[in-house]
Amino acid sequence: MKYCVDTLKVDPEDIVSCHRAGVKDPKKPDFCRPLIIKMAREKDVEYWTFSGRGYNTGCKNKDGSDVYINKDLCKADREANFRVRKANVERKKKKAAEIAVEEEKKKKEEKKKEEKKQ
Repeated sequence: MKYCVDTLKVDPEDIVSCHRAGVKDPKKPDFCRPLIIKMAREKDVEYWTFSGRGYNTGCKNKDGSDVYINKDLCKADREANFRVRKANVERKKKKAAEIAVEEEKKKKEEKKKEEKKQ
């Protein structure tokens, strides 16, 4: 609980219980096990998980990775959220590719116009 209060700046009144998940693996000394925090109120959960999207705390683990606060979801909900995130990434990639193609077309048209002027 000390980590949650001191590092993550969670109000101690918002925390009902707190513990690490899993067993510490001596083969991975820098690996940080997930921290399970039971919150007092649903509004606290919504605040700290940024309305279910996950909250980047700005803190770093020992291995340098970012610390996020996420809701503890069942497997089906985790899978659904993963698929939505994956679809969003694919949509952004597709949009970026379309923009690149349009820019290339514009450059070619401008080059043709310049050649005609000469």
